[in-house]
Amino acid sequence: MPGVQHTCVVDAVAGVICFGGNACGQRDLPEKLGPVRSIAAGFQHTCIITEEGDLVCFGLNASGQCDPPTDLGKVLAVSAGFQHTCVINARGKLVCFGSQRNGRCRVPNNLGPVLAVCTGVGHTCAITVGGHLRCFGNNEAGQCEVPENLGLVKAVAAGQRHTCALQTDGVLRCFGGNEDGQCNVPEDLGRVIAVAAGVAHTCALTAKGRLVCFGNNTAGQCNVPDHGPFVAVVAGYQHTCAVRATGEIVCFGANASGQCEVPTCLVNAG
Repeated sequence: MPGVQHTCVVDAVAGVICFGGNACGQRDLPEKLGPVRSIAAGFQHTCIITEEGDLVCFGLNASGQCDPPTDLGKVLAVSAGFQHTCVINARGKLVCFGSQRNGRCRVPNNLGPVLAVCTGVGHTCAITVGGHLRCFGNNEAGQCEVPENLGLVKAVAAGQRHTCALQTDGVLRCFGGNEDGQCNVPEDLGRVIAVAAGVAHTCALTAKGRLVCFGNNTAGQCNVPDHGPFVAVVAGYQHTCAVRATGEIVCFGANASGQCEVPTCLVNAG
């Protein structure tokens, strides 16, 4: 999972591997961490869910984004944003902590249990158990204004000023800021199975394993390498990482801190 200047991977053999920037200790894995179920990289912090379902966060903590509530309990999913973190606990409840600016951590009282969550730079989106999308927080570009005709949703990706929702029928819908074309879904995209959003770019993975990225490309974050097909994709601030069908991880885009320099053990995974 990519952050702004760092990337973290959970490898079946090597365990957790983080590479790129480490100015705030976002790559300094806690000792005696044990097996890890999943990981999320934010602006300059990282959060891990252990095999037992415990949440561990480290790195920049100026806004409390690494201080989960003491009564959180076991965790099923985590998403790390710019200065906030959101998790789904074992009861399906969405809990957010960190910066309260723009209401990004103000979970609606009537939200109910959720299946998925994605944190953007200043907003948060969640998918309810009924498949409905709810977004809250910074809405200056309409990134929280879920279209009334949006169908049931199975995945969501939140950027800085835009949001993309993957409907259960495989249709990708994006809304919010579109200054760089990050909401201009290609007409010939076809059925989509996964979506990821950077600060101002979007990447979609089709059912045929084709990876298509659009929007801001100033750092090459939309220049998809050859030699697909791909099976997974995630996006950081201005970089993108994808997994080929062979198991090989490739990252492209901004690399000033080495966030795209995939370690040899992962490059040769395929």
